[in-house]
Amino acid sequence: MIASDPLNIALSDCLAYPRLSVPMAEHRRRHPGNPIRLHEQRLEDQHRGLLAGAFEAGLCQSPAAPEGIEVRPVWRDALALAVSAHHPLLAFASVSLEQAADHPWIALDGRDCVGYCGQIDSLLTVAGVVPSAVTTATSFGLMMTLVAAGYGVCLAPAARIEGHRALGVVQRPLQEGALMLTTYFLSRRNTDSTRLEPFFQALQASA
Repeated sequence: MIASDPLNIALSDCLAYPRLSVPMAEHRRRHPGNPIRLHEQRLEDQHRGLLAGAFEAGLCQSPAAPEGIEVRPVWRDALALAVSAHHPLLAFASVSLEQAADHPWIALDGRDCVGYCGQIDSLLTVAGVVPSAVTTATSFGLMMTLVAAGYGVCLAPAARIEGHRALGVVQRPLQEGALMLTTYFLSRRNTDSTRLEPFFQALQASA
C-alpha cells in the first residue's frame, strides 16, 4: 500500500499527550494509508501554520483563533488540586480554591501554554481567588516535580495527577465542584475534511 501524504497536526498549550495515544492508534488501525505527523508549536505558530496550509489541524486549549479557523471542543477533563504526598491540605477530603491559594502555587509558562493558563486564570478570577505566590514551570513534568517536592500546589486534570502518584503527587477534589479543562480541535475553514474527519471522530470517541 502506498501511503498518502501525512496529516500534519499541530499541538500547543502543554497538551496531555497520553490522551492522544488511543485515538492515534485507532486512526492508524482504521486508516493505515493516512498517517499522522505531530508538530509541537506555540499557539500563534499553530494559527499561522493552519492558515498557511502547513498543518491540516491543531489541538490546543484556547478557543480564541483568527478569522478563517474553525474551533471545535473535543475533550473536557475534570480538574483537581495536585499536592505533595506530605502536604497539610491532605488533612481535608476536599479543598476549596481559596484554601489552595493560601499556599505557594505552581503555574505553567503562559507563553507556551496560553490556553491552559487562560482557562486556569479564568477559573480563579470567577472564584475571586489570587494565589499568594506563584512559581512558573516550563512543562507539565516540571510542574509535577515541583509539586512532589513540596514547592507548591497546582490545578491539573485529575487523570494526569493520578499518573504521577509514583512521583509523590496526590490529588484532592475541589469543593467548587466539577471544574473542567477543555481541549479544542482547530482546522482551516472551507477545506476538504475527507482525510481529517476520521481523526476528529477518533478523538471524540476517546473523550
